[in-house]
Amino acid sequence: MARRRNWRTRGSFTRETGNLGVNETVRQLRELGEHVLEAAKASLAQGAADVVADAKSRCPVRTGNLRDSIKATPNRDGSSYKISANAQKNGFCYGQVVEFSPKINKPFLYPALEANIGRIYTNVRDSIRHAVETGHG
Repeated sequence: MARRRNWRTRGSFTRETGNLGVNETVRQLRELGEHVLEAAKASLAQGAADVVADAKSRCPVRTGNLRDSIKATPNRDGSSYKISANAQKNGFCYGQVVEFSPKINKPFLYPALEANIGRIYTNVRDSIRHAVETGHG
């Protein structure tokens, strides 16, 4: 069984990494220079877009509403992203049922994040290194 990371659910169907250490990391990157922080945020934004695209390709499609509801929303300063699938039918958010129901057994958000997380970390790290070395993003 695949190891699950520390994601939480809030109301509708949402997956996000915990914010442990995000504020400290942002502070440290600002000390290096705003260009370093911006490079990291740009790389993180691309990673979030990659997870959304992967989740959409894995999402089962009947009407397309669930797939079309998958999106990445940045926090206020762009240092973290929330990936969500909030399609509703009759006021019921059904993404959780599709992801977790043993009867349906069609997870799409967790596998998409698991498939991309290593590359996201590497790309953010490399973009920070490049920004530090060159003096720009």
